[in-house]
Amino acid sequence: MTTCEDTLIERAAHRDQEAFRQLWEAHHAPAMAAALRLCHQRALAEEITQGAFLLAWRGLPRFKKGCPFRPWLMRILYRHALDVMEKQRTYLRPLSLDDVLASEVPTGSHDHLEQGDVQERVAEREVVRRALAQLSTEQRRVIALRYGADLTEVDIAQVLGWPVGTVKSRLNRARARLRVLLSEEER
Repeated sequence: MTTCEDTLIERAAHRDQEAFRQLWEAHHAPAMAAALRLCHQRALAEEITQGAFLLAWRGLPRFKKGCPFRPWLMRILYRHALDVMEKQRTYLRPLSLDDVLASEVPTGSHDHLEQGDVQERVAEREVVRRALAQLSTEQRRVIALRYGADLTEVDIAQVLGWPVGTVKSRLNRARARLRVLLSEEER
């Protein structure tokens, strides 16, 4: 963390809106990218990102001075994303073509994809979505954090407040369950 960022955090913790705006500008793009990797729906990712920044604004007075800001913000974002997705039961909704393209390809660069490729991606995502819907909430969370947000087991433990061993065992059980569900789907 830079001295400049330390100063911004200190000012924002004392409710300086301009300082918080500068923090938002510096961290919005990675936060939005992480939210999009988790939920694969642009509108929902925007809602999650906005909510995470609001929670960060409220929590800044309790922020530990000297700690890095981005990991702290990402923990807020991941927890908030999981809560929102669980509440809205996002994992039960069919995927739209727009959501698949938005989550995989930067806007406007998917013109070169063949129609068959796009339909195949949508179908594959739908199979995975149905399998994920059959997992427990805890299993969906560890899978989303590991593969959706590309977090390590140690990072997942920090985000969820679980011991690393618990994360490893739940991740292994979730993978095993997904293998069974996906193999049944292929039949």
